[in-house]
Amino acid sequence: MQKFKNLILGTFIVALTLHGFGQATTNSPYSKYGIGVLRSESFNQNFALGGAGLGFRSNSSLNLLNPASYSEISITTVEFGVTNNALWLSDGTQSQFQNNAYIDHIAFGFPVINNKWGMSFGMLPYSNVGYDYQNTDRVSLVEGDTIDLNYYYKGDGGLNKVYFGNALKFRIDSTSNVSFGVNASLIFGSINADKKVVYGNLPSSYNTWQITKSSVADFNFDAGIQYQKTFINAKDEKYNLTIGATYTLGRELKSKDSDLIRTFAGNIEFGTAKDTILNVDEQAGIIELPSQIGAGIAFEKQNKWTVLVDYKTTAWDKVQNSEPNLYQYKMSHSINGGFEFIPKYDAFNNYFKRIKYRIGARYKTSYLTINDKNINEYGITFGLSLPMKRTDSAIPGLNFGLEYGKRGTTDAGLVEEKFVNFNFGITINDRWFIKRKYD
Repeated sequence: MQKFKNLILGTFIVALTLHGFGQATTNSPYSKYGIGVLRSESFNQNFALGGAGLGFRSNSSLNLLNPASYSEISITTVEFGVTNNALWLSDGTQSQFQNNAYIDHIAFGFPVINNKWGMSFGMLPYSNVGYDYQNTDRVSLVEGDTIDLNYYYKGDGGLNKVYFGNALKFRIDSTSNVSFGVNASLIFGSINADKKVVYGNLPSSYNTWQITKSSVADFNFDAGIQYQKTFINAKDEKYNLTIGATYTLGRELKSKDSDLIRTFAGNIEFGTAKDTILNVDEQAGIIELPSQIGAGIAFEKQNKWTVLVDYKTTAWDKVQNSEPNLYQYKMSHSINGGFEFIPKYDAFNNYFKRIKYRIGARYKTSYLTINDKNINEYGITFGLSLPMKRTDSAIPGLNFGLEYGKRGTTDAGLVEEKFVNFNFGITINDRWFIKRKYD
């Protein structure tokens, strides 16, 4: 009966996820550039640990950050997460508040051969686009008159990711092992942009309206390795040291690009189309993704505490930019760290001592330069993992995470973003595919 309930809950989550991935999930003006605002690939446990996890391994939760970790999965596990993003925008003179909730991920994992071969698959957002704003430039004419150029920008969409990964673990000796894992991912979605230029004080002029759309569905791959060494002290306390590394391929994803430019009479809100200047329909193109390399370390006192640190660098400077007059790509670096603590994991008469308490931080240098300014980002995180009813074959839990962070600057006419992300995740697991002697 419990497995039937889990199946019903899983079906509901899948249906909710498929609907949720189609929703607008950001209002960041920086999502206008490139493929939009990049989403973290942190799952429930990683979120409150500052997004760290390249050295993380667990037998009852999933870790997409390093596919080598799948080899540690010992029970069938389903993870689902949602995030609410509260965003404050400021250009130094005006401010605005926006709020969006989005489905963070849904993922499955299970052991194919226990303690040797693990498998995982799932779906999550890769990037999000969502902006709607306008500005005005006053331009001097030859005769000494001036003209107001009103620019209107609107965009939506984004890319999603479906992954399928496998990992194998090999025993080196009685205290150490090494694991290798690979993810194959389908990146798909579309990015839509709408731009109007209206000549404000020239009523007889024709304004311009450009509508673009890029659709993509292509594959990418990433791989990881983890080496783990176990130590046992004189008090019979067990410690695990795990060193991990990952590599993501840089790829040119095949896309279909449409571009329609027309003149129109009217204003930003309403206009009548006149002439068509350009009409390109689903022309073959590419969307470039950069390569990424990362390394991380995790040190754990089993069933007590874990500390993690990651470093990653992404080769955005190798990606071609279609609008170099608006922004430039640059090499990006990030560091993530977190700490998890359990007061007493087997205190079955004291619920609060079995809660996992988490804290973390992250810092990422900009992969964009706009008006010669970098768009750096940082965040600090806190979280809890509340244990649910445990059985001999299941270790389910509810995860809560909170992040405060900042991105961008008000210098050079740019926008500073302060955000509070609230993450809620469910981890359901059980030992499936067992043929029992007695029911």
